Amino acid sequence: MAIHEVTAEDVLQRCARCGSGNRLSLDTLEVGVARREDVDDGLVQLPPCPTCSSTEFLIRAAEGEPEHPALGSFGHLHRLLVGHLHAELVQRGRLHTTLKPKGGGAGTVVVRPLSQETLERWFPQGLRIELPPDEQPHAPGESSQ
Repeated sequence: MAIHEVTAEDVLQRCARCGSGNRLSLDTLEVGVARREDVDDGLVQLPPCPTCSSTEFLIRAAEGEPEHPALGSFGHLHRLLVGHLHAELVQRGRLHTTLKPKGGGAGTVVVRPLSQETLERWFPQGLRIELPPDEQPHAPGESSQ
């Protein structure tokens, strides 16, 4: 599961199973996934892929997690995009019902939006990750070799 772009309205996700690119409206996403009686506020469940029905999750970096070991790599940039998307959804109030504050008070979900410095350094052309030519998605059933 990978996201490649975040805009004010949607996110571009590439399905890990079939490789199809899917634009998902931010209004269809929410922070928090219920597991029995607990809700994990570090997860965002993506809707099923329209091509293969695979369901994927985005996992925000844990509080206090060390800096990514390969700055500028796809993994590093993806971690930043996931953190930004998570913060954007929280700021918009797109939370699992259990996480929504009672009476409209301040919420308890940790929000870490990207700093202006981080945006300028790693995303000078906008919140997107360009894939190297050898990592471009392929059509379902097409060999990657």
